[in-house]
Amino acid sequence: MDATYWNTFYNNNKSLFNCSEFCIFIMDYFKNFPPLTILDAGCGNGRDGYYMADKHMVTGIDNCGIQLENRSQFNFINDTFITIDKSAYTLIYSRFTFHSITNEDHLRFLSTIKSGTYLVIEARSDKETIDEYYGKSHYRNYINMKYLKSILIDFDILYIKEGKDMAIYKTENPVCVRVICRKL
Repeated sequence: MDATYWNTFYNNNKSLFNCSEFCIFIMDYFKNFPPLTILDAGCGNGRDGYYMADKHMVTGIDNCGIQLENRSQFNFINDTFITIDKSAYTLIYSRFTFHSITNEDHLRFLSTIKSGTYLVIEARSDKETIDEYYGKSHYRNYINMKYLKSILIDFDILYIKEGKDMAIYKTENPVCVRVICRKL
């Protein structure tokens, strides 16, 4: 992941504190579940993690270089989410981080999730013709739906959707993939 890009992005966009539409969607999906222990993988400025911490225990992890405030139900770790021990979590939350890592890292990330753990992903789809690099240096590994299903072979896919109108930001309305699954 490009830590310099994200550090600059969050330092220049300090107003991004409302949680994402994906976060609202996921919290609605899990609303009747008992409190979860959530790993917010690639939490950025913590906006989704702080929101989820109203009901759940959340650990936000990111290596972008910013330091987040720990709160009673939110703990921050400055590290990589790919290989961290995920055994303590009942839900792994990945919004716009899955398309920021390589295919090899996808497999490493998925292999560290324990059986019974929920995984939720929102990522940019390859249905758009956009360069692999946003700007000059920000890498995006756009996700192909067939590929995603093939690497989730050890997961029970509970929900999957690809389309627009899921992650609108300013004038951007990218094609995204959303997945809710559970490791078998």
